[in-house]
Amino acid sequence: MSYANRTESLQRRIDDAIAEGWRIESETPERVVLVKRNVGSLGVHLILALLTGWWSFGLVNLVYGGYKYLNDSQRRVLREGTACPECGASVAADASYCQNCGTELPHAAVETETTSAS
Repeated sequence: MSYANRTESLQRRIDDAIAEGWRIESETPERVVLVKRNVGSLGVHLILALLTGWWSFGLVNLVYGGYKYLNDSQRRVLREGTACPECGASVAADASYCQNCGTELPHAAVETETTSAS
């Protein structure tokens, strides 16, 4: 399978994820790994700036932002496959309904896995 042979539904899912702020981390003909990075909340940065800004010259804020960027990222794997669009359970390629939740399945489904690094 080449990049040009992706199904329209998979390409649409990739485009939608990019529009939501996800970035492509790695891409092969079989799968696409998307990543969404985080640098921490504004409230925590403000508290750290107020409590430690004078003594650390903002270094604590930078360390916190770097820690959140590296360790608090979410990853999604999109690939061609057969998964229920409602619950994400694996289903047989010729199945009409999901055995887990009973949702009617389209003919070409896209399998999605989401992980969060903590």
